[in-house]
Amino acid sequence: MPRRALPALAAILALAAPARGEDAAPALAMALHRQIARCWTMPADIPAHVETVRVKFSLTESGELDGSPTIEGPLAGDPATKAFAASAMRAVVRCAPFKGLAELAPYAAWKTLAVNFKRPQT
Repeated sequence: MPRRALPALAAILALAAPARGEDAAPALAMALHRQIARCWTMPADIPAHVETVRVKFSLTESGELDGSPTIEGPLAGDPATKAFAASAMRAVVRCAPFKGLAELAPYAAWKTLAVNFKRPQT
């Protein structure tokens, strides 16, 4: 595994699953973590003030993106935060289609997802 991907594995995701998919949330989170971590190239030297970016996206039943991912919540105007958010959105787009989710939970549990991308703790 490339060195630059290691921080992403330790820093990547929290899943916000709909209520009907709560039992499957840990398995879905792990599946998404494995897939997205391989696709995320985090910008180098992220300053301490950049903490978490939440990316929301919807999927089709085949795991393809249904529309474009969006950033949830306000996004600070500084270049480091914008670069971090852009890297998170690129990771989601690069990873589509997401595989294996249908085996873990019904479509309603993963139709719309929100993933937290976190800066590694130093």
